[in-house]
Amino acid sequence: MKIAYVLSQNSGGLPHYAAQLANAVAKHADVTVLKPTETTADDVFSEDVRVLNAFESMNISLPELRKFNFDVRRNLSALASYKNLRLIEAVDPDVVHDPTDLFPQVKFYAKRYRLDERYPFVVTYHEVPIERFPISRPPDALEELVDTLIPDLDVRRSIVHTENQRRVLRERVPDPESISVIPHGVNDMFGDYDYEKHPEEDHTVLFFGNIIPAKGIDTLVKAVSIVRERIPDVTLVIAGNGRLGKRSRTVIDRYPENFEVHDYFIPNETVGEFFSRAALVAVPYRQQKGGTKGHSGALATAFAFGKPVVASSAGDFPRQVGESGAGTIVPPKDPETLADAIIDLLENPEKRARMAENSAAEGERLSWDSIAEVHLDLYESVLDER
Repeated sequence: MKIAYVLSQNSGGLPHYAAQLANAVAKHADVTVLKPTETTADDVFSEDVRVLNAFESMNISLPELRKFNFDVRRNLSALASYKNLRLIEAVDPDVVHDPTDLFPQVKFYAKRYRLDERYPFVVTYHEVPIERFPISRPPDALEELVDTLIPDLDVRRSIVHTENQRRVLRERVPDPESISVIPHGVNDMFGDYDYEKHPEEDHTVLFFGNIIPAKGIDTLVKAVSIVRERIPDVTLVIAGNGRLGKRSRTVIDRYPENFEVHDYFIPNETVGEFFSRAALVAVPYRQQKGGTKGHSGALATAFAFGKPVVASSAGDFPRQVGESGAGTIVPPKDPETLADAIIDLLENPEKRARMAENSAAEGERLSWDSIAEVHLDLYESVLDER
């Protein structure tokens, strides 16, 4: 079986996801990845994966937009480079799979070249917002608007990560039965690097990932300012690309001894250093209307390192974290309750240890080998329908 993956993002967690999926599937199939010239996962792809640097790199992302870092000419050129999707014809795969949300430029050129008519097309959606044009998130609203102007592809299978996402997507696709729920694999790739392993620090909390409002960083910063009254040496390590809001920055400047900020993209080879230090990982995301948040790269990485988690009740976190015993669930946008949960875990090492064991167990359950098997079965079912 020949699979062609289309990776349309060069930064953030989506390249990591695509690379790990491609590596695992390549153990059983002939895999080619079409990707931008430079991505955050370039050193992740295995030798079994054929990589084609088909597209130019863009800097269109929420963290970069919040920094006002946007090169119009460069991004327009990069968008136009997706005409190179025609390279799929030379690969001649049995299945084409975009595991990175089917962004408009991919949809446009795939339709222009009728790739969906010539090859079975599969798409993975990592977020399925219940509001297609969210006023509170203008970049997302603009993307959705552009998407509606492009004729729909004939997508044979849509993949989401949670049942809530499937429920919402069922209203948008011609065949609701074509939607499959496949969990997000664990980010175990970071453990393969030769990073400096630090002793775990009893009072260190880690926030990992893009620094954007939807991830609740403001709530977490406020919570830590409360925790310090009970645990004076608590430290919140913020590790990820983006820009902190004014309120958070004011709190951090007031209590600099309780915060450590690394507001840049964390290189793959140093991710393990941050997780090795952490006593727990905080995932305080805000709730999306309809609870359609799928998964979190930070959570997938916490599972990989066997770290206990304090997460909000957003999306599927109650099941992933609470029901699995890997951590504690708190309401979104509630710094007082979040502070209480952090204090409880930092002051109870035995409870933390039990949750760490459950977190590691989730990491094993969500191994990429098992996730790849499910994908291969899905590809086979698509081909059986031809």
